[in-house]
Amino acid sequence: MAEAKSAQMKLSRPLLHGTAAAFDACLFGLFINGGMPWALFAAVALLVSALTIAHSFLKESNPPLILGLLPFSRKLIPCLVLGSAFGIVLGLLFRFYGDLPLLPKGVGGFVIVAVGIGATEEILFRGYIQGRFQVLGWYLAPILAAAAHTIYKVALFASPPAGVVVDYPLLAVGTLLAGIVFGGLREWSGSVLPPLAGHVLFDIIVYGERAHAPWWVWA
Repeated sequence: MAEAKSAQMKLSRPLLHGTAAAFDACLFGLFINGGMPWALFAAVALLVSALTIAHSFLKESNPPLILGLLPFSRKLIPCLVLGSAFGIVLGLLFRFYGDLPLLPKGVGGFVIVAVGIGATEEILFRGYIQGRFQVLGWYLAPILAAAAHTIYKVALFASPPAGVVVDYPLLAVGTLLAGIVFGGLREWSGSVLPPLAGHVLFDIIVYGERAHAPWWVWA
C-alpha cells in the first residue's frame, strides 16, 4: 500500500509541476500585452511559474536532468544537425511566405533579444515542461509540451494593435507541428539542445535585420 502511494506521488508531482508551469506561462502570454493592471497580473504568473520550477530543483537530486541538460551522448550530434536544419528551413519558409528576402540583409539590434526569447521558450517548454510530462511516456510528452507552447504563443498574439491581422490557424498549427518535431528530437537525444539550436537559428533568420522589437515582444 505504501509502495503504491509512493509510486503515485512520483507520478503526480512532476505532472502537477509541469501543468502549473505551463498554465502560468500561458497566463503570462495572455495578459503581458494588455497594459496595466493586466501586465502586473502577468508578472505575478511568471513569478509563480519560476517558483514552481525552483521548487522542482529543490525536490530533485539532479536539476540539469529536469531541463534536459544531459551529458553528451552519441545521439546528440545528429539531433543537433537535424534540429538546426529544421530551424533554418522553418525560418526560410517564414520569410518566403511573408514576402521577405530569403535571407536577412544585415544584423539588427533586436536579434539578441529574439535569440534570448527563443532559447528561454525552449528551456521552459521543451526542457522543463516536457521533462515533467515524460512520466506519461515518450510519445505524449512532446505532444503535450507542444500543445502548451501553442496555447502560450496564441495567447501572446491575442491582443494585436489596431490594423494588425494575425493568422491564428496558421500560427497554432505551425507552432504545434514544429513543437512536436522539436519535442521528438528532445526525446530522441535526451537533450534540450537540438530544439534550442533550431529555435535560435529560426529567430536569427526571421528577425536578423530588425532594429526594433515587434509589437508582441514583452521584453
